Amino acid sequence: MKIKIENSTQLRELRLKRNIEVELPENSTVEDLLLELGLNDLMNEDETLSKYMVMLKNKKTVRSTDTELKDGDTIRLLPMASGG
Repeated sequence: MKIKIENSTQLRELRLKRNIEVELPENSTVEDLLLELGLNDLMNEDETLSKYMVMLKNKKTVRSTDTELKDGDTIRLLPMASGG
């Protein structure tokens, strides 16, 4: 299945990639996607996502790495906002 990634972060692993498509096996999860992208550091041991990034799946917030993905899903990666 194909998953579209819209990257708005400065993550080292994805720095030069803004819009990419990833091929994953059927029944893959957000965890599988992060592993495929080399973003293991964004997963917590309790199956939650790092507080340093916001992930949206089809415009809805993703909170857990066990969230299932479907063919054609769009994942958007956003940096957590910080102020000063």
